[in-house]
Amino acid sequence: MFCFNRCILRVNTYCLVYLSNQIFVMTTTKVVLVDDHQLIRMGITALLKSENCIEVIGEVNTAKETLSYIDEKKPDVVLMDISLDDGDGILLTQEIVRKHNDVKVIMLSMHVKEDFIQRSIKAGASGYILKDSPKNELIQAIQEVTKGEKYFASEVNQLMVSSYVNKAGSFTNKKRKLSGLTKREIEIIRLLSDGLSNQKIADQLGISHRTVDTHRTNIMQKVKVKNVAELIKYSIVNKLIDI
Repeated sequence: MFCFNRCILRVNTYCLVYLSNQIFVMTTTKVVLVDDHQLIRMGITALLKSENCIEVIGEVNTAKETLSYIDEKKPDVVLMDISLDDGDGILLTQEIVRKHNDVKVIMLSMHVKEDFIQRSIKAGASGYILKDSPKNELIQAIQEVTKGEKYFASEVNQLMVSSYVNKAGSFTNKKRKLSGLTKREIEIIRLLSDGLSNQKIADQLGISHRTVDTHRTNIMQKVKVKNVAELIKYSIVNKLIDI
């Protein structure tokens, strides 16, 4: 259950929440904020101050102090600046996750850069959001990672999807260039692997039967095979088609 109602009282790691004329005992999520900009720390702390079951239990402004502070405070979530004056927030995240596998780290950044995102994921970060994210996104990120989920800002998700699509397209083009086959020839190979006859391929592609025959002859010559069975085997081995 999420806490969006008035918190009556916090007691140690619990808070009492008034909801629909009833009082519930909820677990308080303890947050430590690591950022070397005081205004950023003040702003985020202010955003979370009124949130019922999220409590900022401390702030750190240097990489040097962070590990010992987390050892002492034992937070549930760390909001980590990606770049600190005296250290790398991503490397620091890796060390935190290694020492405290129950602590979730959400990266804070002003930049949506693929390199930062990939390194953060590899380091074990559970989330990546922007420093100017609205309050509701910040709260949602904390709630999601507390449950063991991952959370990435919408801008980050868009970049990751775009990067994946571009790399997939580049990989396909690279395979095609290495084989010397054209895009149309690879298309015909895939249809042949599906068991289609020359006539059915011609009908599906809107070309003549003779054109399909010509393409098949050219394909066989390029990859140096003698029949369709060898062609399909070649295509599977070289990942020109999926199985």
